[in-house]
Amino acid sequence: MSTTVPVPALETQAPPAVSASSFERRARWFPWLLFGPTVLYLLVMSIFPLIYSLYISLFDYTPGINQTFVGFDNYGALLSDPVFWRKAGVTLQITVAAVVIELGLGLLCAMTLNRRLPGIGGLRLIIYLPMMLSPLVVGYFWSFMLDGSFGVINHLLSFVGVPAQQWTIDLTLAKASIVLVETWMWTPFVILILLAGLQSVPPALYEAATLDRASGWMQFRRITLPYLKTPILLALLFRTIDTFKIFDVPFIVTKGGPGDETETLAFFAFREGFQFSAIGRGAAVAWLIVIVINVLATILIRMLTRPRAQAQRVLDEEVAVA
Repeated sequence: MSTTVPVPALETQAPPAVSASSFERRARWFPWLLFGPTVLYLLVMSIFPLIYSLYISLFDYTPGINQTFVGFDNYGALLSDPVFWRKAGVTLQITVAAVVIELGLGLLCAMTLNRRLPGIGGLRLIIYLPMMLSPLVVGYFWSFMLDGSFGVINHLLSFVGVPAQQWTIDLTLAKASIVLVETWMWTPFVILILLAGLQSVPPALYEAATLDRASGWMQFRRITLPYLKTPILLALLFRTIDTFKIFDVPFIVTKGGPGDETETLAFFAFREGFQFSAIGRGAAVAWLIVIVINVLATILIRMLTRPRAQAQRVLDEEVAVA
């Protein structure tokens, strides 16, 4: 008769806790060392001035003379001031005209540059140059070209019998000059975004459409435009935000003239704050610009994300049915 000898159970012990080495501790802090300078820069150069300007906008503040808390009186005074609304109208006119022209011209140029032509790479580089220049340089460059007495634009127009124009004195021409400079400088940005969208279109779609004898307009409407919807909305978003807060071109090219008829809201905030020493009122104008830009950005972002949400909803419904 065999006997079974019980085997004692092995005691399992948890491995001793290993203390983190100095290398591991440094590794945990390494991402913070990378992001730290950026966060510090944003706090010092962006977030703090933004919060401080909001604080100043609640005061009737003149440096060295007066600092009285008035709450939202600055905002109420601006919203009831016809001058403010006239500046807002000028800003809106310039923004709409510039953005519409940039989108239309940018689409035409992008479709041209999307073709495989000899020397197209060098042509793209030349077209992209204006947006790489400093706005200050561009402003002074065009202010000399548009000068009513010795500007090169009037000199070129004289060859076709057009009399000299006062580009920065006549009200209509002054607004057109601002739109012209903005279009010249920032249409390359629109071209860059739309060209990236065009190059994402599969060539097989055009080949199939050609075999089906689809016209050029049909190919553009059924193939090209759907792929360009997101890039167009992105360009519209960026250019609307940037143009609505335009300051440098009116400040340099027209100097707000004739009179103050081409002063934008950003120009108006500069005059109120730094020329008339009404710092609180100028800060309130700046914050009203921020509010309008945020409203416009929210609307455009909703337009941008709506197709994705609709596509996801359709996909979810199909999965549920399956």
